[in-house]
Amino acid sequence: MALIQELNRGQIDTCFCEAVRRRVPISVTCRVRGVWHNLRSGIIKQGHDKLWLQFPTSRSGSEPEVTEGLMLGLTFKLGHHKHIFNIPVETICQVNVDGGQAIKAVCVPVPLKMQRVQRRAFNRVNIPASRSVLATFWHGGQDGDRSVKWEGWVTNISAGGFQIRLPSQAAPDIDDGDIIGICIKVGQEFEPVLADAQFRQQISDDRGVVMLGFQFVGLNESQRGQGTLEHIAQIVRKFQRHNGRRRVSGGAA
Repeated sequence: MALIQELNRGQIDTCFCEAVRRRVPISVTCRVRGVWHNLRSGIIKQGHDKLWLQFPTSRSGSEPEVTEGLMLGLTFKLGHHKHIFNIPVETICQVNVDGGQAIKAVCVPVPLKMQRVQRRAFNRVNIPASRSVLATFWHGGQDGDRSVKWEGWVTNISAGGFQIRLPSQAAPDIDDGDIIGICIKVGQEFEPVLADAQFRQQISDDRGVVMLGFQFVGLNESQRGQGTLEHIAQIVRKFQRHNGRRRVSGGAA
């Protein structure tokens, strides 16, 4: 079965019905004034051609600047899949929920297109010890200034993000939430991965090595980004199969 599938309208409606019934949480990404935001929401109710979402909030509980026309990237989990789509905000409104309480909500149209991605593509896979996967990155996203770049080695990757290892003295001056452009060279069998990513965390050790964790952003915002997502999923599957064979071989020994 393909890692990524395009759903038809009937499948899309069924997924939303199930998401509403289960009260499935939704992850929201959006770009406001050039800054990416990762937010949380959920589907309050579903109409024939509209969805009403809880007004997105950040982990701190603050409300971002979500306005009419803003494009939202949405993902939610059902079963063994993640469902991914992007949709514009139609209106900001009040919706009555159980008990008659009115809450702030976002009304969006039901998407005409939605992708279903196997969740295992979002499971981090370690790069095999026999492989060297080089990453080059720079400030400002794919279209940022590449006059200053850094290089490191990818230690793990998934459709959601990746980790880079490099000497601490070569680590960039970078803050949580900063956007970088990334080029990951996996090998001759794959084209390089070119994408935007957001810096999430840094881990240092006493050997003078630093690990930088990044989250891919914007992959469901365009057809090109969706192609990149499929490309990354294929790479993840290849390494999952390689590591699976290694475990079987080691167990048999």
